[in-house]
Amino acid sequence: MHLASDYFGESPSKQRYAFIDLYRTAVIILMLEGHVLRTFLPQQVQLSDTFQLHEFFHGISAPAFLFGAGLTFVISTRKRWEAYHHWGTALARRVKRFLMVIMLGVVMHLPFFSFRRIMIEGTAEEYLRLFSFDVLHCIGIGMLLLHSLIFFFKSESRFYGLVFLTIIAVCFLTPLVWDVDFLAYFPAVLAQMFNGVHGSPFPLFPFAGFLFAGVIVSWEFMVAAEHGSEKKFMRRLALIGVLLAAGGLISDYLPLKIYPTYNFWFTSPAYFFIRIGLLMVLTAGFWFIGSLLAKPPRILTVLGIESLFVYVLHLVILFGSAFNPMMNLRTILGTDLSIIQTAGVFLLLTFFMLITAYAWSILKERYFNIYRLMQIASCGVFLYLFFTRDF
Repeated sequence: MHLASDYFGESPSKQRYAFIDLYRTAVIILMLEGHVLRTFLPQQVQLSDTFQLHEFFHGISAPAFLFGAGLTFVISTRKRWEAYHHWGTALARRVKRFLMVIMLGVVMHLPFFSFRRIMIEGTAEEYLRLFSFDVLHCIGIGMLLLHSLIFFFKSESRFYGLVFLTIIAVCFLTPLVWDVDFLAYFPAVLAQMFNGVHGSPFPLFPFAGFLFAGVIVSWEFMVAAEHGSEKKFMRRLALIGVLLAAGGLISDYLPLKIYPTYNFWFTSPAYFFIRIGLLMVLTAGFWFIGSLLAKPPRILTVLGIESLFVYVLHLVILFGSAFNPMMNLRTILGTDLSIIQTAGVFLLLTFFMLITAYAWSILKERYFNIYRLMQIASCGVFLYLFFTRDF
């Protein structure tokens, strides 16, 4: 079975873990809802207490996306574990795919659809935006780091021990890392990787921790599945998740000052544990839902199956990019819609994403040669225009 096809470009198998597709579909819908509301609702509505409560829960969407990537990593890697201990075709293919995900993240941040214009007219601020870290960068770099651990340490127990220690380190070092201006020591392409001081929305600290946490949960699930104790594992996972979330909430109110600078929403270990706990509960919940469905209808899973495709496409449609800076919903509709109008945009965008994801999925499964040809052709056209345009 292969759940990483949308991240790594590998052909999907016939059998899948339905609960992961259901989980990722829910995450995609939550992401669409949050982005639409943040974009179109008036400022006075976004300042209300109700919307702030919404922001608390919407803050889980990006971590959930990364957590989901971690869930798929073990399932797609474990069956070829030994093949990744040395440099060969399997590892080279994966590294290439991770690099493509990173480059896709860079493309999404291009200030202009012209290499020459970027080199001649690009400002310091635009270069910072170009190299700012988002979810795609986090997935790509995180996967490369995970494969580095597999390559050098080989043993599963050592690998997962190091992954667990990395989660703890990322969690508790994040407030300190965010106090450092890495731009004073490294070029923007590296400095933007570590924290959000210069605008990176999803830097490695703390967001790589969510990716690695998904790896640990997936590994434990696979071990439980081998012993036929998935239900027991998911109950335990939900309980641990509740305890972590509750512990994070309680710890935030304790009168202890450990860090020079404390920011609950961006760097707090408490908020990290809250989100990890909620993601564990969600994962367990969707496993129980999936266990009730012999085979979930494709309409309930296609957004999760094609989550990377939906992620990129909705950003281009909603916010635009270097190649459609004016032809996007934010520019066309403005940013001051009523609640009903905003809800309508969300429903229509979700429906459009559902239809296009379904079509993309069918194309990939039934007409793979055409699917691959479209990828190569679109990439070729993009590169040709990008390097030949003067404006």
